[in-house]
Amino acid sequence: MIYTCTLNPAVDYKFNLENVNIGKLNRVENANFFAGGKGINVSIVLKNLGTDSIATGFLGGFTGDFIKNTLKNKQIKYEFIDIELPSRFNVKIKHPHMETEINADGPHISNSKMSELLIFIQEMKKDDLLITGGSTCKGQPEAHGVIAQICHEHGIPFVMDTPGKYYSQFLKYKPFLVKPNIQELGDYYGTKITKVEQAIFYGKKLLEEGAERVIISMGKNGSIYLDQYYIYRSNLIHSKVTSSVGSGDSMVAGFISSYLSDKDTQKAYQFAVAVAQATTFHEGLATYETTMKYYYDVNVKEISK
Repeated sequence: MIYTCTLNPAVDYKFNLENVNIGKLNRVENANFFAGGKGINVSIVLKNLGTDSIATGFLGGFTGDFIKNTLKNKQIKYEFIDIELPSRFNVKIKHPHMETEINADGPHISNSKMSELLIFIQEMKKDDLLITGGSTCKGQPEAHGVIAQICHEHGIPFVMDTPGKYYSQFLKYKPFLVKPNIQELGDYYGTKITKVEQAIFYGKKLLEEGAERVIISMGKNGSIYLDQYYIYRSNLIHSKVTSSVGSGDSMVAGFISSYLSDKDTQKAYQFAVAVAQATTFHEGLATYETTMKYYYDVNVKEISK
């Protein structure tokens, strides 16, 4: 079974504005609420692709209830640790040629609640897979490292899709996959990455530090996949961007869904890119139907190591 873990879930309030007038009244039309958080997005996309998962993490209050109801309506199983304070509320603004995000800090998580989650993870089996995504929760700055250590000690393969500042916590525990963008990769190594060659160089360093597989998203320069045997590069499909929110989570879901099906790395990477494009160019997160609109346009080339 695939498990997804979101330490700091959110309800995302998304809307479009033609203009943002600071200090003045702005009226919103066509606003929507969505269950948010990287692990939750992964569970939703997996379900859309026909792959089951169980979502876990911390949820509380009216926002937590909204997220649970969303997952229930999508027939996604969940085993969250209940907390008293409400889960956070984020605002996502789409305005001409750009997106603005306002993300809340989230509730404090006590040591006892963290222990409940860790016990839940310890009970997973070696043929399970845990995908942990996003930032940590308030009060648990080392959570990603602790989760990775437990997975390593119990032989549970795990994926980490987090901001770069957390990479030092978990790389030594040999994650099955990490998926930084060039900003996160640069943050970890204290540099600015602007070229494909730089991304490959630092992607190889992630492999040297323990990652088994790496996917690096590079915006207008497409993306790169690396492991100890292969380096692949994918082109970027050009179309009208609807929203980039959730595209990285979609890429993780696409790779895992395909790879666990037939262990074909190149095919899984191609599918992952197509899933990410489907989320970027359509309203809402990718489905199998929207993914296949792009799959055969994705061009994956092997790069010499």
